[in-house]
Amino acid sequence: MSDIDRRSTSIALGLLAMTGLLPPAAAARAQQRDAAPAFPTRPVHLLVGYTAGGGSDLMARPLAEKLSKRWGQQVVVENRPGANGNLAVEAVARAAPDGHTLLLANMAQLVTNPVVYRNLPVDTLRDLAPVAQIVEAVQVVVISAKVPARTLAEFIALARQAPGQFNMGSSGNGGMSHLALELLKRRAGVDIVHVPYRGSAPALQDLLAGNVQLMIDPYGPFVGRAEAGLVRVLAVTSLERIAALPDVPTMSETPGLEGFEATGFVGVVAPAATPRPVITRLEEAVAWAMRETDLERTYVAQGQTPRFADAADFRDRIARGHETWGRVARAANVTVE
Repeated sequence: MSDIDRRSTSIALGLLAMTGLLPPAAAARAQQRDAAPAFPTRPVHLLVGYTAGGGSDLMARPLAEKLSKRWGQQVVVENRPGANGNLAVEAVARAAPDGHTLLLANMAQLVTNPVVYRNLPVDTLRDLAPVAQIVEAVQVVVISAKVPARTLAEFIALARQAPGQFNMGSSGNGGMSHLALELLKRRAGVDIVHVPYRGSAPALQDLLAGNVQLMIDPYGPFVGRAEAGLVRVLAVTSLERIAALPDVPTMSETPGLEGFEATGFVGVVAPAATPRPVITRLEEAVAWAMRETDLERTYVAQGQTPRFADAADFRDRIARGHETWGRVARAANVTVE
């Protein structure tokens, strides 16, 4: 847009605002967008901190496709696995703050890694700018069918009677599943042994074999096993029941666990110094993709729980996570080198 066009637009918006045809707030937003730097001016790189074909990658690719159509610029998904997602976080934090390098990040990268890893080079609250949340990562509490409990309350009662005799398998130390267990142990007054694995798949195999009795993880991998009666889903970790499991209670419905919540998220972040008008354009584009396309249906088909949150709410969610899970990690002395 030329300088003459910009001035003409500003004058027109001002006249509309004064005559009441355009609310002043709307005029201010329009003027801000008009004054913003052009974006995007070249392909946008959407980094994923995990390998191709994984959960984060499968969410990133349809989002990139929608944003490409919205902007008329290619959005390239770039996999940067390593260090439990931390390598991609650092790459985006150090990228030029112009909106052309973004990260599809999860709870581990933005919250749990920072509160359990020592000496990370990036402060996710300081060095990244939240754009929008796209998915609520609800987990389920699953036990081996070999355990004679039908409810979470019954399982807790069994664990109290046999301290240190029940094991929980997880995908590794310091992750959301591990911290959720530590919070459960504190709230329920039980002694359950944490057994970390190199990923959820081997933990699930030991759950099926009865070597561990409990897992807290996303529902997807358990679907077929639950239907076959090999595992039993006792509760979901969100404050509200979920559409995929309407008959499964929340952990918060169990006496003594009122208000218990252990959910994660997936969202888009940018380098911290990205100009606010660019963040706004990014946020608006993600909102459009979630609300005006079939992206939500795609995520539901993947077993996800789509839930959009704007930049401000997403930032608050990340900050609350640091406070809540940092407190849990410190109390349980959970650290990762």
